[in-house]
Amino acid sequence: MTFPLPISFYVKAGLSALVVFAIWFSGYRVGYSRLVAYKAEQATITQEKQNQHQAEVDKLRKDKNAEINAINAKLFATLNELRSRPSRTEAASNGQGFTGRTGLSLFAEDSAFLVGEAARADKLRIELKACYAQYDAISK
Repeated sequence: MTFPLPISFYVKAGLSALVVFAIWFSGYRVGYSRLVAYKAEQATITQEKQNQHQAEVDKLRKDKNAEINAINAKLFATLNELRSRPSRTEAASNGQGFTGRTGLSLFAEDSAFLVGEAARADKLRIELKACYAQYDAISK
């Protein structure tokens, strides 16, 4: 078998191709290891942000629950105070009717309903405030 060029040329060409492949492969390995390190760094940063957001949300939830507990305690105390008011059935049997336009002359049932509605509205206000605060904490 005869070659048109000397054998040393083919050997040098093969070795050159081998060197080019080795350089490419080592660059690939370095690039891949950089990619793996970058992904690990980004995962750590993401986890830290998630932990920070979770801590903020937990604090907001704790504050919200404390406010709602305070409203519930105030509601319970107010409902206990309202038990001393005359009920609608007592007033009807005594011949008394609605005599005024202020909250002082409301019957116990009506007062309890209105106090309950006010407490419910306060709870919704606190829930909405907590929702906005949570959104603001996460979006910053």
